[in-house]
Amino acid sequence: MIHRSTRGTLIALMLATSLAGCSGGSAKKASLVEKIKTRGTLVCSGSQGVPGLSRPDEKGVWRGFDSDICRAIAAAILGDASKVRFVPLNAAQRLPAVQTGEIDVLSRTSTLTFSRDMAIRFVTNTLYDGDVIITRKVDGIDTPAGLNGRTICMQGGGSLVEGALDEIEESNRIKMKRVYFDSTITARDTYFAGRCDAYVTDGLAAQNQIATVARNPADHAMMRAGTAVEPNGIAIPRGDDRMFDVARWTFNVLLWAEQNGINQANVDQMAKSGNSGVRRVLGGDPSFGRAMGLKPDWAYQVIKQVGNYQEIWDRNLGEGTPIKADRSYNKLYANGGLMFPLPWD
Repeated sequence: MIHRSTRGTLIALMLATSLAGCSGGSAKKASLVEKIKTRGTLVCSGSQGVPGLSRPDEKGVWRGFDSDICRAIAAAILGDASKVRFVPLNAAQRLPAVQTGEIDVLSRTSTLTFSRDMAIRFVTNTLYDGDVIITRKVDGIDTPAGLNGRTICMQGGGSLVEGALDEIEESNRIKMKRVYFDSTITARDTYFAGRCDAYVTDGLAAQNQIATVARNPADHAMMRAGTAVEPNGIAIPRGDDRMFDVARWTFNVLLWAEQNGINQANVDQMAKSGNSGVRRVLGGDPSFGRAMGLKPDWAYQVIKQVGNYQEIWDRNLGEGTPIKADRSYNKLYANGGLMFPLPWD
């Protein structure tokens, strides 16, 4: 078990970033994009096992929404979505791993906050979520007030979860007994083994855990923890404009493709006979790739090998999976959500 040190850790990370910026010298650092090309592999984060988001399957292949975002970036830079090495990290390890260069890209249920963005550079929001608390129906904990005096399992190092619990305690004038673990898997398993009254985690992760880990999913209930909508995203080291561009516009391709009805099955045809704007992005205008040091067909490769945003969602989180998550905020803006592609003008 571990105790809270999130705020101190973030302050230390911010200070390290500031000092690094003052010690530079005049030599221009090579972008991660060039290092990844030379290495031939993108190094990306993984969780310690969240079904639907990032988790190795029985053959050791990482599956999930966050993992596929990494594959999209690999397809853009290397032309091969399979050239990714995943590094499993817990919540406390993820930000330092970006700063130290252990990983190139953080794509692991990480919420963009001011302090985190001052330590590493968040590129874009890839999905919106919120925290939830899982309880056993037999315990009759129907409202947040029912958590008074109850033990709640959680992974340490997540400032947003802490804030959600603080909000519940303050607004309901209750006090929970927080039990910290350095692994979300350990926290989850401790709850499902009956040694905690509740378990708090991200909303999508909670749906994943109930659907895939609980012996009988119908035995468990979920309630919202706090009122915040959490913008989860991908992050890279600060100060690398080229890598920032590649990561941002790779994700943009996923939304743009969905909005324009371009998917893995029809991208070949669309590259040949789509409208002029579509053909330009899919390789007809090499300036899009040239500006970022990528090949002209980088966007085509992303869609062909990984798919558009809807395809990534559907195969990892959608109705065809055990999780059956509603896209909610993650729908395109035209469909009532918060997601929309940036223009290519």
